[in-house]
Amino acid sequence: MTRSVGGRLFLSYLVVVGVGLLAASIAISGLLVRYENDVLRLRLQELSAPLLTAMTTALRGGAQPREVIDALAEQARSADARLLVLSNNRRVLVDSEGTLTGGSLPAPTQGGFGSFAEAEQQWVFQQQAFRPGAGALSPAIIAVARPRAAFADAVRTLLPALAIAGLVAAGFALVVAGVLSRTITRPLRELVAGARRFARGDYRTRVAAAGPTEVAELGGAFNEMAAEIERARGGEQAFLADISHELRTPLTSIQGFAQAISEGEAAGPAVPVASNVILRESRRLIRMVEGLLQVARLQSGAQELARERVDPAALLASALAALEPQAQQSGVVFAVTTDGVPAVRGDPDRLAQLFLNLLDNALKHAPHGTTVTVSAGRDGGTALVRVRDHGAGLPAGADTRLFRRFSRGEAERDGTGLGLAIAQAIARAHGGSITARNVDEGGAEFTVRLPAA
Repeated sequence: MTRSVGGRLFLSYLVVVGVGLLAASIAISGLLVRYENDVLRLRLQELSAPLLTAMTTALRGGAQPREVIDALAEQARSADARLLVLSNNRRVLVDSEGTLTGGSLPAPTQGGFGSFAEAEQQWVFQQQAFRPGAGALSPAIIAVARPRAAFADAVRTLLPALAIAGLVAAGFALVVAGVLSRTITRPLRELVAGARRFARGDYRTRVAAAGPTEVAELGGAFNEMAAEIERARGGEQAFLADISHELRTPLTSIQGFAQAISEGEAAGPAVPVASNVILRESRRLIRMVEGLLQVARLQSGAQELARERVDPAALLASALAALEPQAQQSGVVFAVTTDGVPAVRGDPDRLAQLFLNLLDNALKHAPHGTTVTVSAGRDGGTALVRVRDHGAGLPAGADTRLFRRFSRGEAERDGTGLGLAIAQAIARAHGGSITARNVDEGGAEFTVRLPAA
């Protein structure tokens, strides 16, 4: 029973109720003792007043203590009391019961009241000082005592009621403990069932975020995890479909031309053409595989990046120089402004690849005779680089889709579709970001933000 959460909750509720009942019993017992002491003193005071008055009157009249005690003994016994006469040193001179004569009595504790034990029985007494006149008895103490039997009687009277109340409380506690434990553990059991369905492949499984706050938060966290895994599985399936499609075209070309050469269909002048196609498609496959591996390593953090102080202006100048022949061939001009751009800390090779991919993407989409604007500067604590072309702009909804793997625009049918995906992975690996938008004047603008060094 203690191995389950419900069993432990059930037992914990019972322990709490049991401790509460025990504490209540102790408190009630203490109150009963206090109440009985107060009641006993009041009764003893009422009982002892006439007896002490009678003893005082008789002793002042010259009667002997023994005679006075014998005369009042029957009256005292009828009230379940005993009469005592003590000397100043608290030695018992006369006892109506005759058992304490010659012994001693303890001093009172408060207001003339005291107690003593005799034969395993507790007695409570009230004393009064007696000072006779000249020529009479020496100064003495008279007392009236009564057994403390009322508390035991009260306990015996109340015990059945207390036992019934305890049984009712225990039964109620059992019911409440069972209900509460089931209320708390029901969402947990549903969560376990949902987790098992999810493990069997039902990725649409969700659980109700109900119960106590912590249990509801656990259910919500499970739903978030399930949704994220479902999205990841969907992305994985889409990626497998995309890569199967992307690999099929070059592999088909390679297989077809290789088969033509092997079977002799491509002979003479056709052999170099077929070989060039095989070489071109093989290189395309290699670039595609290397790009996928690079994106995967960057996204997983498996690729170690250098952390050097890098000047973005120098990286942009190097990328522009590499693309200048292609720009001249396309009739596109680069307009560059890099004033005030701060240095960043990162891997210079990967950051150079990021800027090269962005500029190459803008060059592909820039119409002949237009300008690609490149501006770099500081924006608070970040280095900001904007690359803008004057092409057709981004299709609706393409501002996020174009950073996915194998996403290509109309102007780059021969590319691998991995350039922007690699650029985004590099930016995120350096704590930065890349965004894309259409500008009102026409064209698209890509913005890179990197933390300044």
